[in-house]
Amino acid sequence: MWRDSERRGMRDVLGIAIVLASSLCIAFVPSSAKISMNEGASLMMLLVSRCLIGAGLLLPLTLVQRQKLLVPRALLGRTIIATLFNIGMIGCLYSAIQFVDVGLAVLILYMFPLGIAIWSHASGRQRLNVVQWGAVAALLAGLVLLMFDTVKVGRVDGLLLCFGSMICAMVYTTMSSDLTDNLGSAVVNLHTNIWSVVILILAVVLPLGQTIALPQTASGWLAIASNGTFYMLGYWLFFEGCRLIGVTRASILTLVDPLLAAAVAILFLGQFLTISEAIGFAIILAALVLFETRKSRSSSA
Repeated sequence: MWRDSERRGMRDVLGIAIVLASSLCIAFVPSSAKISMNEGASLMMLLVSRCLIGAGLLLPLTLVQRQKLLVPRALLGRTIIATLFNIGMIGCLYSAIQFVDVGLAVLILYMFPLGIAIWSHASGRQRLNVVQWGAVAALLAGLVLLMFDTVKVGRVDGLLLCFGSMICAMVYTTMSSDLTDNLGSAVVNLHTNIWSVVILILAVVLPLGQTIALPQTASGWLAIASNGTFYMLGYWLFFEGCRLIGVTRASILTLVDPLLAAAVAILFLGQFLTISEAIGFAIILAALVLFETRKSRSSSA
């Protein structure tokens, strides 16, 4: 009996360590994107390279798992629409970090589960309890503190891009979740990356004013490579962790992602938070943890 308990304990420790490693990988993604753009890479170059790296890493994984590579015709339209929102999510985030701090942009993006929950409550599919509404109120208060300095210096365009990224994430997550139930996560993400490349290349070829500019330094190319690689590695590690500790616990652990992203931005970009931003950051993180833990208890009950 004690050996089974010890085995479960080791499994939990390993699963938590894998999910936290996933979060650390994801934390490098926005900072590497900013570094590559600072070194001359265009937004379009960054998006295309990220999706090419993603497709290149996911294709062998899908083949090893012996999953069907083709999407049924009935789901093809929804796959392409979900891809458009995925491009919008990444494009808005990468554009936003040109105007606002990485930690702020990532934290606003990671508010999307709360947005989905509020929408589900309004549509009658899922009801929020009193504690969750309290978490929403705390989050809004923290958001005011977090955005105060950014609005004061006139970076409203960056904030709008952050919220655009969050809204796109809400739609993409909802659509891709339904697709994953039918196709599996590896296949959905493979096709998302493939269709993203097709759509982005069309945007460059057509007279839309979009161009591909290459990074001018070796560090820029390294940032390009790490952007796509860390994202796909983080994605893979997250789902490996889910197998060990379950998706609910793994999802709650990913709430450290904005904190790690802010720490990486401090180390590599020198982006320190102001006092009001730090207080708002802490309040929002606490509100998100409270909201998610309360949701998981309600689900288990």
